[in-house]
Amino acid sequence: MDIEKLRVLLSVVESGSIQGASRSLGLPRSQLRRRIEGLEAEVGVPLLHRDADGVRLTAAGCVVAERGRSILQGTESLLSDARAAAGEATGVLRVFEPIGLPLSARTRCLLAMRGALPRLQFVVRQVEDPIAHLDEPCDLALHDGPMPDRSAWFSRVVARVPLCALASPGYLASRGSPDGVAALSRHEVLGWKRARERADAWPLRGGGEVVVSPWFISHDLVLLRALAAEGGGILFAPQTSLLDDPTAGPLVGVLEDEVGAEMLFRVSTRHHSNADTRTREALEHILRVLADFPEE
Repeated sequence: MDIEKLRVLLSVVESGSIQGASRSLGLPRSQLRRRIEGLEAEVGVPLLHRDADGVRLTAAGCVVAERGRSILQGTESLLSDARAAAGEATGVLRVFEPIGLPLSARTRCLLAMRGALPRLQFVVRQVEDPIAHLDEPCDLALHDGPMPDRSAWFSRVVARVPLCALASPGYLASRGSPDGVAALSRHEVLGWKRARERADAWPLRGGGEVVVSPWFISHDLVLLRALAAEGGGILFAPQTSLLDDPTAGPLVGVLEDEVGAEMLFRVSTRHHSNADTRTREALEHILRVLADFPEE
């Protein structure tokens, strides 16, 4: 099967039209149509429905697109490693990361990888739940929680981060510190919406959870911490120096003996680190940057 024909099909699917794929790939629409028709002739059945609203995959097209992504990713990995054997890693590294990662850590990681891998292009997408996008082209996914399907993904825990209730000293001075979880109902509360987790239910150290009523809910942890630092309320969030903002005030623990949990932060990849130079070196630099931050 022609790799370039597969690439055209996937580009049409991702852009939603022949015209969009033409712009993305820099190829004439007539040439794209011929390649798709050639792929359909090779498979023996139609792969796309075409109508006034654009194009969509047939049942057979869904199979070809899903398997085709794996084929393209494997081909790119093979070429990158072959080139790296003679020099340095090249190609594209596609990264999915959750919304709200600290800017300082992201900047350090990207600049460190850029310095060490100057011929590698980085394409980074921020999404609410990276795991929900793993059927799309992706080389590295940064996420919390359990690892993806073990049969298709390799995963490594890069940080174990304590979660606790946090507030600014100014907020606690004006509103008082809650003397128990029942008192949270009388306080302003901010809700962090993690993937697969409720923003209005905080885990208790003794088991179970306490239900709260956030006045504001977001996936953006940086924004939530800034609101908490300005006295916006109590927030259940990671307690780590990675998230400290030198321009904002400090956050202190609240109800630390009653409310809390641990978050596992992972890096997952389709490529085994021993077989893919790009992901192996990228992971090494991520770990090095994380190690530079002081422990709690």
